[in-house]
Amino acid sequence: MASYGTYNSPGGFKLTLYGIVILAAFFVMFLIVRGMYHEHPFQPINAERAQLRKKTRMELTAKATEALNTAGWVDQNKKIVRLPVARAIELTIEAYKRPEAARSNLIARVQKASAPAPAQPAQPSPFE
Repeated sequence: MASYGTYNSPGGFKLTLYGIVILAAFFVMFLIVRGMYHEHPFQPINAERAQLRKKTRMELTAKATEALNTAGWVDQNKKIVRLPVARAIELTIEAYKRPEAARSNLIARVQKASAPAPAQPAQPSPFE
């Protein structure tokens, strides 16, 4: 028969000490949370703030919708444009009728878009 050793209970003193430490930790957490509530009291969202948030959200939605549905420049120096989503889908479908050409074109456009900007010309020193 196998003997797995004896189980030693921690004893009454250790259990009491562990309990006191755990209770002290919870009390400290309670004090920290209570202090946070007193430093930063809860401010309910009033009607004025709700209207401001709604107005801001509507403005952001309008800008995003405009960006999705209109053409524009992303980077005029690199000649990168933003197309409306519907037109971009049409161009993608048209391009992928020949997958090899579409892939090479895509790779060339990515390299062009991610190319570093040209270095600025050196400014002559005012002391020269």
